[in-house]
Amino acid sequence: MSEPASTAKIEIENKIENNIENPKILVESRESDIEIKKKKEPLSHINSETAKNGYKEEALVCIDLTNETIKTTFSEMLGDSYGDWEQVSGTSKVDIQSKIVILDQPIGYLKAQVKKYKDGQFQQIDRHWVDALIKYIPELNEVAHMLKGLCERSLLSNGTHVDPNTSIKKLSRSNYSQEELDKLVMELNKYKRQILNYAFLGTNTDTQPEYLIGVGYVAGKRTKITILKIKDVIDYLETLDFKISNKETVIKLGNDSILSFQRKGGDGGKKGSNQLQIKIVVSKIVDKVYNLQHNL
Repeated sequence: MSEPASTAKIEIENKIENNIENPKILVESRESDIEIKKKKEPLSHINSETAKNGYKEEALVCIDLTNETIKTTFSEMLGDSYGDWEQVSGTSKVDIQSKIVILDQPIGYLKAQVKKYKDGQFQQIDRHWVDALIKYIPELNEVAHMLKGLCERSLLSNGTHVDPNTSIKKLSRSNYSQEELDKLVMELNKYKRQILNYAFLGTNTDTQPEYLIGVGYVAGKRTKITILKIKDVIDYLETLDFKISNKETVIKLGNDSILSFQRKGGDGGKKGSNQLQIKIVVSKIVDKVYNLQHNL
């Protein structure tokens, strides 16, 4: 008889909390556990488990980056004047950071965002209400109604959950004129740099990451660490164009959909599922932007 999912979860949590001697094995075990649970658990629970696993991944990267061999691999990009890395709490774009010290004087921090990835897998880089995006880029106000139509399903009378009998408003000719659809794409491309800055850097200048650290996984095992400069990622993505997907529910950047945004969904139908989610395929961007890699 298979073990109940709740019991298995408790066992995994106990392993994570009580075993610190080999954290890499623990995270790989937890990765496999999440893959199994995808067939059993609701999406909201899977998202919660994935977030917890991502937090453990950040802890592993902090350990990795103090390894002398790995530190040498990345010295061209990160330098060699930093010390231990630490996880950053809160909701900023920075996941981990390390103090830079020269001649015994601290001069700042290296700041990075960490993303686990598999080949072809999407990773979330931003999730906010459409209104938050418009507040940051008010020039997009003319097309705000179309972005809201794409993301915001009607709510039930309780105001906390979406009405399951409603749907989004697709970016289709049945809902909008061709002129309106063209206007949306034109405006997104016109303010592309601002959109990318918002997605990768956020709005707080004190907590903006400089680096994107991708940890590649194959068959549930950590295989490599890749470091890219976020500025280089943004510079490359700015050369691509936004377009509406064939299914008319996603706005993608470039033919390979390296970056895309759409309604978040999930969350057990809670109101937050109406937010705009921006995602990136890390495995595709590493083929386009200069980076340094270390095989684990």
